[in-house]
Amino acid sequence: MAQVDKSANGAQATEPQDNRFPPSAMFSRQWWLLLLLTVMFVGVTSSLGFWQLGRAHLREQIEAEQTSNAALPALSNAQLEELAQDRELLYRSLALEGAWLPQWSVYLNRPMNGQAGFWVMTPLRLDSGSVLLVQRGWAPRDPVLPNKPPTVKTSADRVQVQGQWISPPSRLMELDSGTSAPDTSFSQVRQNLDVVQYERETGLKIRAVMRQNSTADDGLSRDWPSLASRAQTNRGYAFQWFAMSGVGLLLFLWFQVFRKRRTVTTPASS
Repeated sequence: MAQVDKSANGAQATEPQDNRFPPSAMFSRQWWLLLLLTVMFVGVTSSLGFWQLGRAHLREQIEAEQTSNAALPALSNAQLEELAQDRELLYRSLALEGAWLPQWSVYLNRPMNGQAGFWVMTPLRLDSGSVLLVQRGWAPRDPVLPNKPPTVKTSADRVQVQGQWISPPSRLMELDSGTSAPDTSFSQVRQNLDVVQYERETGLKIRAVMRQNSTADDGLSRDWPSLASRAQTNRGYAFQWFAMSGVGLLLFLWFQVFRKRRTVTTPASS
């Protein structure tokens, strides 16, 4: 019996123990390094989350101002001329009269409702001489000749155009053509439109960019997207950054604090 008890005690003595988390590991160099990395990770992701919240707040302020401008009465030719040249009233309604300058029309590659096509941008000269670049509508692309400008009916008489004051078209990714010498010819079909460069090419001084909403016999579609808030997108990004920050902190606490403390206290209690 003594030999049996002795062998049993020996088996217990030689039973392997879990040494993955030794008592000294909680405050070892590796532990402090992991703590430092965790603090940096939490700090960076939290900062990005607060930055996205700030972006959302800024968007709400801008969109509130634009919505307020859209509710105001439309500006006429005379009222537009009374404004300072450097003043912009984005999404303010406009009701203008003038003449098209179709020779300086530009066709931007932009899809609509999943179909490839062009935004038709044509300058409108007012009686005072001011020029607005009007986003007149959208035309589908030729399936055989994709770079062929669409055929658009443009009246040579004086026209009335109603729409909204908008920002210049946003820039899309564009592949470099690889040509060393700049192209000095006026290109109508483009991927992007830089207003400053457009002014140099045409000699026109663009007062504002306008999106046409009124109907016209030109064959163009004007199914423009409505003014919707994009602040929720920034809040969604902020939630993702805060979630990553919380997950990083919880992983450190579980594996580097609670697991190690439990491993240390378990042999002592037995």
